[in-house]
Amino acid sequence: MLFDLVAPYTTICLAGMCKNAGKTTALNVLIRGARERGILLGLTSIGRDGEREDLVTGTYKPPIYVTEGTLYATARGLLPKCDVTGEILALTGIHTPLGEVAILRALSDGFVELAGPSMTEQVVSLTERLKAFGAQKVLIDGALFRRSLCAPQTAEGVILSTGASYGPDMEKTVADTAFVGSLLSLPEGGPWPDLLGRRFYRDAPYDDLPAALEGRGDELFAAGAFTDAIAASLLRRKGIPKTIHVEDGTRLLLSRENYEKLGARGLSFRVRSRNTLVAVTVNPFSTYGAPYDGEAFLRRMQENVTVPVVNVQKELPWN
Repeated sequence: MLFDLVAPYTTICLAGMCKNAGKTTALNVLIRGARERGILLGLTSIGRDGEREDLVTGTYKPPIYVTEGTLYATARGLLPKCDVTGEILALTGIHTPLGEVAILRALSDGFVELAGPSMTEQVVSLTERLKAFGAQKVLIDGALFRRSLCAPQTAEGVILSTGASYGPDMEKTVADTAFVGSLLSLPEGGPWPDLLGRRFYRDAPYDDLPAALEGRGDELFAAGAFTDAIAASLLRRKGIPKTIHVEDGTRLLLSRENYEKLGARGLSFRVRSRNTLVAVTVNPFSTYGAPYDGEAFLRRMQENVTVPVVNVQKELPWN
């Protein structure tokens, strides 16, 4: 089911609400789906993934299993940790703490560890190079709290993974996941003005928020990240814009509480480029405590998001 949902897109970013949310399991589901359909994949990661033990928490992580012919980009320092036989096709000139990123072709089935770039421009360049080597679809394994690298210019579609590892309160997990999903589904607004290198625009370009808020008009345009600190500044004012435009949903680094407070003041958000949230995957098992009721978790998530919800644990023959 999950692979069928991503079929229309050539670049997919997988993002997680937390560690152990099931993101790597979702990746393995997509890899298996591509193999069954004869689709050549290109793989990379924002950060590091595929290690069998989480380097921060010490908990088990599912490895990434690829089949012969798969293209993958990873740091050279991780090549000894990959038990697949790989042919180096190119060195990219992109450097990470684990070494330069190389593009390889798997000459056998096996496990790989992935580590790739952490800048949007580098991710875009790398996905284009994977396509140039024949990848029909590129999967980008996103990093924790790096949803900004799932921006529209990086990936055509986003899969958001969530699970019981987010916290013991299932309803909070559902609500917070639905909130992030809503940010990735914001509608596009009108044409953007020329900011002339400035940070904000409200009838004219401005360098800082206080000056912009003294401007006229009901619409505020904001380049870069829109954070809780900016939201707090708005909430302290009596008069605020009716609409705030941001580049895309990944630029809204807001808490659900502040987002709802702004909404209660009559403010809405629009984006310059719309993200495409393809699906939400759920993992009812927790690395840190008691699991959720799987059926209840799936049902509550389906009731609170507008995209398909998939329990990927049921789509793999192994866990």
